[in-house]
Order: sequence, then structure tokens, then C-alpha cells
Amino acid sequence: MVTPAIGVSELYKQLELLIQTDTPVFIHGSPGIGKSYIVNELAQKNDLGIRDIRLSQLDAVDLRGIPSIQNEQTKWMPPVFLPDDENSEGILFLDELNSAPLSVQAAIYQLVLDRKIGEYVLPKGWRIICAGNKIDDKGIVFKLPSPLINRMVHIVLEAKYDEFKTWGIQNKIHPYIIGFLGFRPDLLSTQIPSATEANPAFATPRAWSMLSNILYSVKDLSAISSIIHGTVGYGAGIEFISFVKVYKTLPNIDAILAGESEEVPSEPSALYALCAALIEKYQMAEHGDNIFTYAKKLPVEFNVMLIKDLIVKDETIAELESFEEWLEKYENFII
Repeated sequence: MVTPAIGVSELYKQLELLIQTDTPVFIHGSPGIGKSYIVNELAQKNDLGIRDIRLSQLDAVDLRGIPSIQNEQTKWMPPVFLPDDENSEGILFLDELNSAPLSVQAAIYQLVLDRKIGEYVLPKGWRIICAGNKIDDKGIVFKLPSPLINRMVHIVLEAKYDEFKTWGIQNKIHPYIIGFLGFRPDLLSTQIPSATEANPAFATPRAWSMLSNILYSVKDLSAISSIIHGTVGYGAGIEFISFVKVYKTLPNIDAILAGESEEVPSEPSALYALCAALIEKYQMAEHGDNIFTYAKKLPVEFNVMLIKDLIVKDETIAELESFEEWLEKYENFII
């Protein structure tokens, strides 16, 4: 039986509970979907310290520490990356656990169950979160030993477009990407290529974020086609480049926001591109009521999507009288 996967927003809720109850957890998820980003942000939001440890880069001795002789007895000196302040609070994030050597996994047994390794004891205010890639992700992954598996709660994370779009709007992911993934949400994450394929790249939220940074630095996409293919994979890259050509056919975005154009595309791909472009350029002070006037001319599903996404970018849009009028008419379409 396949374990049901959850999205980012649900993961935040589950992690909050597990932190409160001091329950160790293992987050399973494909590369590039934001596991470490989520844990680091969770620590920041809760004003907790964080120690981000990549276990695949360590040996068992690195965890226990180096021995020294004190008073004719051997004492193990714990590594500096393990917290030692008894009054501190934080998250001990053990990343890439199932990619670590078996000797390291064995050393983690005691830390997860008893909160100590040898003479080292984890301060009471610290919580343990582990993460790693799924076994079927074609990476260097070892099946965790059963005793270690049974000492943690296991949660499977998957990338969901709606959550990525919300994050993307708030973090200024390039509108080409927001529009394209609205049209092809299945390409947010793609399968990892086999070892025999010439191009090993594949699409993930992390890869799209990298591509966004690149897009803001160039104007001619034809000049970076190989970079696009090498970031999100050949198949997704080809479709993305074709989609971007749609932007050249869009009505004048500035004219729409100024209330000087009522032109509406008919193709779904163009409508996704149009909504992403409007969101990028929308400014409350200048375009306030005009966006609602134009939204009424769009097909209902795009009308609702546009306004919902604008609220993500600027919550003050809900203070406009035109928003109240819009809400009365379309509130039944809001899920």
C-alpha cells in the first residue's frame, strides 16, 4: 500500500505538532521540493535555533567526536555542530539520513531514541527532524534499518502547484514560470531521468526557482535554450520555450491595467500567460479598480484565479469597494 503524500502547508501543521510533543520525524521527499527550506523556515518562524547537518558527508566518528585523555581516562569530545547550551531551544535537522553510511545510521539510533550519543546529551529544548530522498528517486539511498524506522514518525512530502504558485507570487518567481506551470502543473516535478540519458536534468520546484533567477537576467530566451534544458530537463524545457512565445501575442498589459484595453485572448495557454503578466505588473495605487473591470471580461475560472492570486500578492486589494462587489458575485466559485 502506498503511503499518502501531503503538501507543504499540511507538512507545516504536522511538524508544529511533532515539535510540541518532542516526537522525532522523518520527511521523505524527492530532490528539490523544499525539505530543508521548510525546516529552516519553520525554525525561523518559531524563533528556534537550527543545526542543519548533512549526514551523507559524515562518518560515525564525526558524530561521537574525537577521543582525548583526561585524568588517565578517555573522554569523547562532541563535534561543534551539536548544540551544547542547556538553555537553548532549536531543531536538530539531520538531512540525507538515508543516504548516510550504515555506520552513521547506527550512530543515529541512540540520538533519536535516547537523545544522546556516547557521553553527549542533546539539550532538552531541541527537537529532532530527519529528512531524505525516496528510495525510488534513483539517488544514493539506503533502506533504513527497522529499529531506526520504528523510532520516528514518517511523512511523505510531494510538490503541489497551488502551493508553489502562492510561494512563487510572494517570492517573485518569474511570471513566465507561474503562467507556464498554471498551464502545465504536472511539470512542476518530473521523473528523474535514467542514467543512460544524455541530459540528467529534471524539473523540481528548486530547478524552476533557479531558472527564474536566470530569466530575470536575460531578454532573449533563444540564447539560453541549452541552459533551460539543463535546468528543468529537455522535455519540460521545450514546452516552456514554446509557451513563452505566447507572451508575444498577449494584449498590452499596461493598457489593460490602465483601463485602456478590453482585449481578451481566447486560448487557455494565453489566458494563463495573461494572468501571470497582470499579477507581475499590478500595483494597488495605480491599477486598483481597473483590474476588476477587466477581470469580468475573462472566463469565470480565470477571473477567479486572477483575483485570488492578486490577493496573495497584495492583501489590501480586499479593502476596495470593487472587491466587495466582485465577491458578492463570485464567492460561490472560491474554494
